[in-house]
Amino acid sequence: MTDDVEKTLKSFMKHFGALNRDIPDARNAFSDLQKTVHKDGALSAKFKEIICIVASVLSPCEECMVYHTKQAISLGATREEIMEACSVAIVMGGGPAASHISTVQDCLDAWAPRK
Repeated sequence: MTDDVEKTLKSFMKHFGALNRDIPDARNAFSDLQKTVHKDGALSAKFKEIICIVASVLSPCEECMVYHTKQAISLGATREEIMEACSVAIVMGGGPAASHISTVQDCLDAWAPRK
């Protein structure tokens, strides 16, 4: 599954970057909002990325799950923290949410394997 999540991430980044060509004002406004929101504040940037994973599971948005899981790991989130947050997604979204968590698990297997 490593290849799948890497392929999904690469495709997402390519297409998100291409928005600069097609709708630069909207893409830049969104990027500015993201930078503002994802700074450390009362909540850490890591915690905010974990929240984004839960929101992505509930949406559901596979590309968002992959992107935000990668971001959370890069900020020091552990497999245990991410999976515990995913349990909250199951509480809020039931069986459908539980089925989408497989994408997050694939990301964790690729980027934060069990020790």
